Amino acid sequence: MSKDENSMSAKIFSLQAELLWASVPPAVRPTLLGNVWCGQCRTAVEIVDYSGKEKAGDLILQGRCAVCDGRVARLIETADRQNPLI
Repeated sequence: MSKDENSMSAKIFSLQAELLWASVPPAVRPTLLGNVWCGQCRTAVEIVDYSGKEKAGDLILQGRCAVCDGRVARLIETADRQNPLI
């Protein structure tokens, strides 16, 4: 992961997270990175200084709020799921 990907500072990604991030269309990535909920600001913000990891087949981005520097995270669901209610 390059430091300047989409002009937002990226950090370390696990190998699994790197593969999941690569599967996200490049045109969609800025939207995902620029639309992260910040509990302190109580609004959607841009995530900066983020890292990525995989958990249960999903991608988790963890980083800082570009506005208040608080901790934020973004879950990007990528795992195949079957809805048991349907």
